[in-house]
Amino acid sequence: MNVSVIVPTYNRPQELQLCLFSLAAQSVLPDEVLIADDGSKDETRQMVEQFRNSGNCPFALKHIWQEDSGFRKPRILNETVRNASGEYLIFMDGDCMAHREFVRSHLLYAEPEAMLGGKRVDVGTKLSRRLLEKQQILNSLTFQLLWSSVAGDSRKVEESLRVESSFLRRLLHRDLIRDDGIWGCNFSVHKDLFYAINGCDEDFQDGSIEDNDLGIRVLNNGGKLKSVRALAVVFHLWHPSSWSFHNEKYLHNMNILQQRIDRKEARCVHGIQMFQHRNTCANGRLNL
Repeated sequence: MNVSVIVPTYNRPQELQLCLFSLAAQSVLPDEVLIADDGSKDETRQMVEQFRNSGNCPFALKHIWQEDSGFRKPRILNETVRNASGEYLIFMDGDCMAHREFVRSHLLYAEPEAMLGGKRVDVGTKLSRRLLEKQQILNSLTFQLLWSSVAGDSRKVEESLRVESSFLRRLLHRDLIRDDGIWGCNFSVHKDLFYAINGCDEDFQDGSIEDNDLGIRVLNNGGKLKSVRALAVVFHLWHPSSWSFHNEKYLHNMNILQQRIDRKEARCVHGIQMFQHRNTCANGRLNL
């Protein structure tokens, strides 16, 4: 299958560069990587262009950009998928680095009616700063990461232990995923299924649980969720969190999610098929 990796980002060019380095080091390379940019400043565009022209870019690289008008991640994700040529879509965040077997693992478990979900390792503050300063990727379990965990810096390091045996996966419960267990930093789906559920819901107001909604709509559509925990691993670089479980936007999002469950809705209203294609600039960026 032709594979498109979709990478959302917002004003984190250093982190995004490490993400791209990790994708360039995959055991199975994607056919293309598309940066879904929710209004970053010019530093991100410059970094993407530099990486594209550096000779270290082994895949087609597209930069899809929209004007900064607050949180509109679902909107730029939909627009980026419209511009993706791959029949299979893998999503990760621009502040994450992919394990070298990340793409291969998603492809190995792909099914036409399934959405695959994985987890992430939370790289601690100190180690994240060190990796960013040295522009050094983390794409496997290392002594450096283990020491960071022992020191109380990094968390969920056990998620980086890849388990390929189906027996061990069942024994260790790595084959299980909850109905709302899709994380935006690590999931994949056939493009046809993404369109069948009408893509990302643009009514979500901040970066909380909008990714869980995708998995619930796949289930409501008659599909299934599959776990790629301990197979497809991403390493999330630390940054301050900006959302809360108690603000109005989160409660708004929870109401949407509860409606999906109660009404068994498989499609959202304001999704990928709501808008027509926008015009793409000659330099590969998309202005919305």
